[in-house]
Amino acid sequence: MRTLDMTSYRPFHRMGRTCRTRLIQEKRVLWVKPEPEPLLEGRFIGRPLARPDVEAAAELWRQSYPEVYGSEHDFILYPEDYEPRLALAETWERDAREKKYCMLVAEEAASGRLAAATLMSKYDKNLQIEYTFAGTHPGYRHLGLARSLVEIMERMAGASGAEYLTTFLETWHTISQEATLGWGTGWRIAGIFPGNFTRWAGDQQEYRACEIYLYRFVKDGEKFATRPEEWQLLPEVRTLWETLEAVNAKLGQRP
Repeated sequence: MRTLDMTSYRPFHRMGRTCRTRLIQEKRVLWVKPEPEPLLEGRFIGRPLARPDVEAAAELWRQSYPEVYGSEHDFILYPEDYEPRLALAETWERDAREKKYCMLVAEEAASGRLAAATLMSKYDKNLQIEYTFAGTHPGYRHLGLARSLVEIMERMAGASGAEYLTTFLETWHTISQEATLGWGTGWRIAGIFPGNFTRWAGDQQEYRACEIYLYRFVKDGEKFATRPEEWQLLPEVRTLWETLEAVNAKLGQRP
């Protein structure tokens, strides 16, 4: 880890009085390799992406989430972009540290087809994992495959060293909104980012989509987060925060 002698410098404003602080040191999030496991009474197998999967995985995403075409994340549509970016089962020991992205797939046991997939992103220095995408082939929707893969992701995140989880939901996809906010996993709404990502509108046209952002602390992450009484907020921003807190309190009571 690179270090600087910062003793002669001062923060713009002294913060960290309402939370724990710690020594800055090397931070790393590791992709913990899950073992293949049966899903939906053995009809499917949930497992990490392997090198022979990349063509089928790219086609799966084209079928399930074509809206990412032309966006920051459209590498999932191009099989040639997988190996440089994604952790693969064959090189997991190395990739677990070096690769930013990790993909899980649900394979239909009888046919060998990929029916669903999820994508995670990691940010080492922020000790953060983002649940980036979940996609299910149109022929396999409404079976609960995405939720089954998310359960594997939850175990991976818990063993990764991450202390902060984030995800975003499309404003045009109420199914994922209801599923994520109704799972009782502690996600909290951070806000809506208007126009945050470009999205495909068909043919060669695009628009800017608006995303709902969620966050969740794990392990001791919340102990290192400053508390609202330490924040300096304009009255309008304070009102927004209080409104979000009220909404999130209601979410916490959902089954």
